[in-house]
Amino acid sequence: MYWVLVDWKEGRVLVTGRPSDVDELREWDVAYEAESWDEAYQAALLIADEEDFVVEWYLDEEIGQKAKKRLVGLKNVQ
Repeated sequence: MYWVLVDWKEGRVLVTGRPSDVDELREWDVAYEAESWDEAYQAALLIADEEDFVVEWYLDEEIGQKAKKRLVGLKNVQ
């Protein structure tokens, strides 16, 4: 599960797969929940574009998601 959190005061949007962020970042609102990182990222981009906010994310989550997709693709080829 991935979440899109919004800090309306600071103009920031965070894509995270870390449940601890949802619990610990109390001043941030959960704006969207998604099954995939890509879906959450797309939702974050839409929110940020509409509000003129900055999008943030954890690079390791993005890389991990892309690596999983490549592995699935390799399994399907065999």
